[in-house]
Amino acid sequence: MSEDSQTARVLSLAHGQVCYLQLPAADGARAAAFYAAVFGWEIEEHAPDFVAPGLIGQWVPGRPPAPEAGPILWLHVSDMDETLERVTAYGGEILEPPSPDGPERTLATIGDPEGNLIGLAAHAR
Repeated sequence: MSEDSQTARVLSLAHGQVCYLQLPAADGARAAAFYAAVFGWEIEEHAPDFVAPGLIGQWVPGRPPAPEAGPILWLHVSDMDETLERVTAYGGEILEPPSPDGPERTLATIGDPEGNLIGLAAHAR
């Protein structure tokens, strides 16, 4: 990320906005491959860092995942079925299949290859 784009990103942050994320990962390379393939996240070469839409973060070795406790990260997906196919193709698992959440949203939960619980939300167009 160039210094100008980094500065623009920081200046666009709103108070209270989620801006940085740390995800537990016993195998950072495996986590990077999963999130790049399934969600299109940009992965920093030779570093445990990533850039996702609206935030940056890193994979943290030595921190256990909390698949049954704590907050859940919910990611917007443009096509739920295609995303779930990618999830299983790249080592994740579908924990709760898609179900409607009101008239305009479908939700599903997955486990990433590192054991993290991730929510998926598809919004009606």
